[in-house]
Amino acid sequence: MKKRYGMWTAMLAVLLAAALLAAGCGGSGKDAGAETTAVTADTSSGSMMGMGAPEEAVAESEAVNGQIASSSGIDSVDTTAQKLIKTVNLTMQTREFDTLLENIQAKTAECGGYVEQSDISGLSYYNTNGYRYAWLTLRIPADRLDEFVTIVSGLGNVTSKNESVEDVTLQYVDVESHIEALETEQARLLELMEQAETMEDIISIESRLSEIRYELQSYESRLRTYDNQVNYSTVTVSIDEVDRETVIEEDPGFFGEIRLRLSDNFYDIGQGLRGFAIWFISSLPYLVLFAAVVWLVIRLLQKIFWKKPFFGRRKKKALEEAAEEQPADRTETAEAAPADRTETKEE
Repeated sequence: MKKRYGMWTAMLAVLLAAALLAAGCGGSGKDAGAETTAVTADTSSGSMMGMGAPEEAVAESEAVNGQIASSSGIDSVDTTAQKLIKTVNLTMQTREFDTLLENIQAKTAECGGYVEQSDISGLSYYNTNGYRYAWLTLRIPADRLDEFVTIVSGLGNVTSKNESVEDVTLQYVDVESHIEALETEQARLLELMEQAETMEDIISIESRLSEIRYELQSYESRLRTYDNQVNYSTVTVSIDEVDRETVIEEDPGFFGEIRLRLSDNFYDIGQGLRGFAIWFISSLPYLVLFAAVVWLVIRLLQKIFWKKPFFGRRKKKALEEAAEEQPADRTETAEAAPADRTETKEE
């Protein structure tokens, strides 16, 4: 009985020792953690008041940057509205140039958009056919883009249409995360500025604050640009004034294609003859002047090299041939005359 009682007593003592040992280890761990926290707090307070304040702030801000960037990555894109930049390019032909321009501008204002750029050209030295062309850059609210394109496409003959969409959601979120990180760093540096004691610390903090303000302005400007491009889609319209609009058929067939090409060729020939006639008639003063100059040059060369007009060369040659024939005739006449006289005397 005494042996059993002594065994239970030994086991209880061992359990109590193990419990005390575990409690001691836990307390030492807590003390070590508290000590580490205290040391960290002392170091941070000392650095805020000492020479290393800006460096500590920068390191802390970089940690904040990394945390914000990681929290604003792909996961945050799911909760952010998709940012799409839409662009539409239209090429049109019309026989009513002024009317089409007025209708496009009126529809732009009706949709709440505006004309960003307008370039209209007409008759010039290099554009002698008298037709005009225009290049318009329009900014249309994104929610009314389809409506605007549909209506404008029906105002003239659309020969070309191109649409493109650019997704800038990731870039947008990245800029937002940079702005948030810079604002956090700026607030932290302002707190350190209030606690700084030396002029060197103040100058260092001010220098970093200036850099942060510049970066914030750059990122905010980029963000405003994204917002404008997303909220207002870009529509470029190229307009050509023509006499004959191009016929576009999806499947004209064999004979239909031949008919269209013959019609185009005859039209091109007619336009070419028309252009040549316009050029010839309008250039008559220059052509007459050129002919007069050529005639004067020829006359001058005749005076220098031939001494007589060019049209008198044939007459001169005829006279020379006549002069060569006349002496022979005179010789025969002279020989015949003495013979006649001799015969007369003999008689």
